Amino acid sequence: MSDIVPGLNEIVETPEVSKEELTMAADVILSMVKTSKGLKMYLPNNPLVARFIEELTGKMGRHLALYGDFKLDIDQFELRYRGKAIYENRVPKESIAFKMYFDGIRYLIFSEGIEEHELCDFLDIIGKDRPGDIDDDIVTLLWEKNLPHLTYILAEDFLEFDTAGGTLTAPVSQQEKINGVYKSISSEHIPSPISIIPQKILVLTEEETEWLKKVREADEKRKPLDEVIHILTSILVGEQDQEVFGEFVEIMTKLTDNLIKSEEMGYALNIIKFMGNMGTNEKIPPAKREMIAGAVRTLFSRETAETLARIIDKTELMTAEELADLLRNFGKPSIARICELLAFVETMNMRKVIIQALVELGHDTPEVFFPYMSDPRWFVVRNMVFILARLAHPAALDTVVGVLSHREPRVRREVLNYLERTPDPKAKNYLLKFLRDDSQALRIRAIQVLGSSKCLFALKPIAAMAASDQFQERETEEKKAVFEALGGLGEDQMLPAFREVLMKKYWFNKAKEKESVICAVAGLTKIKSEGALRLLQEAKAVKSDEIREIIIQAVVALTAENSKSIA
Repeated sequence: MSDIVPGLNEIVETPEVSKEELTMAADVILSMVKTSKGLKMYLPNNPLVARFIEELTGKMGRHLALYGDFKLDIDQFELRYRGKAIYENRVPKESIAFKMYFDGIRYLIFSEGIEEHELCDFLDIIGKDRPGDIDDDIVTLLWEKNLPHLTYILAEDFLEFDTAGGTLTAPVSQQEKINGVYKSISSEHIPSPISIIPQKILVLTEEETEWLKKVREADEKRKPLDEVIHILTSILVGEQDQEVFGEFVEIMTKLTDNLIKSEEMGYALNIIKFMGNMGTNEKIPPAKREMIAGAVRTLFSRETAETLARIIDKTELMTAEELADLLRNFGKPSIARICELLAFVETMNMRKVIIQALVELGHDTPEVFFPYMSDPRWFVVRNMVFILARLAHPAALDTVVGVLSHREPRVRREVLNYLERTPDPKAKNYLLKFLRDDSQALRIRAIQVLGSSKCLFALKPIAAMAASDQFQERETEEKKAVFEALGGLGEDQMLPAFREVLMKKYWFNKAKEKESVICAVAGLTKIKSEGALRLLQEAKAVKSDEIREIIIQAVVALTAENSKSIA
């Protein structure tokens, strides 16, 4: 849980104290918390900490000059100024209120004239963690520092006045009382340490004991890195000064970069998500959001992409869901680096995650992918064509057909898939170029797409292809695809040509005759007319044996289909 200091809109004026005074008091506490966290991370002479200390000293001085002593009531998890809570943190290890309350401090007074070193000493004492085997508590450490402009009242002080029936009109600080005791007794006559017997013992309930046990166990499990990240995120959330905010964004960015390089992906993912949320939070001023967005952009470098690829392919430190979340937080400005990441990653299911992220991020800006269409790596070009096919944006057509003659068949296959899927009517014309492709598989697929799409302009080119000398050397599968396309596109006008192929006799080459019948039958079944059925019936009467069986099957299928269409 982060330290909570009320914002300006949350502060409500009371009859006893003005809103301006409460606002200034809350600002002092905010500066105090920020400085305390800075002292935990850096030495006091660090320029950033020095600026925090200077800011705190100035704010405290102005408040004291305007309103007199800065007095705080110390509760278990809260600090109250003139009855109003201006600080809250319910995590014992982090809460400055809890630390003072636990050591018996109930009232704190900062007096006019307090110096910078006094504030530093105070924050150093209450802010830093001390091992459990150290006996010195906050009270003892404050007494040793002898801070003249800081007064603290302990629970025992109030108990003494309650017991005597007195009124605490001019309280004597615990510091002065201890000083008086030590002055009245010569140090050489002190027989043993003085043991203070409390006048009132608070007994914890079972629920409170169990709660403290769980808190202690949680504290023991916390790592130093958790502390650093918590401090940085708390400062970023509460920091008002834009320049200081920018410096801490830079610190956070460097930390995240190092975490990625160290393969501490859990921490890195959480920080990037945190920064991504801040960058889209409209309550944060635009200038600060732009700082965060710029930091995230610089964070995703080529080296980062290579590191992520290694983590994805060689380890199990990142799940598909975490990768998708990470890429969404990097956002559209990082599309170029995400494309690089896609080029590096080999794991198939993770590649799908990256492609899906690129489709989501670039759905309205296909041009961001165009530069990669000239990449010397064929698989990068293939990936880009695949993504552009998913986007189905008309602006991409000219760029995609630019790689229609790419030397790698797998790239040309993706181009063919793009031309098939895109709704742009101009795209199908480019399929004709695949009729001369070196790859038989691509030629067949292009012919099938032209036929199923009813591209009538392809009838003549496909017919010319069937009439060429080279066509006779093609395999049966390709010839069959050509006849199916011709039947689907030419319909009854193809019957004379199909009759010639179907009825032709090959006296000394039965295998060739069988291939011709297979091709003609494939075309006739696509025509689906009465004329096609009559031609098949005629051929059935003159063909024999195995070839007749092929025709009979076609007659049965075509008859059933025609009956279904009539019904």
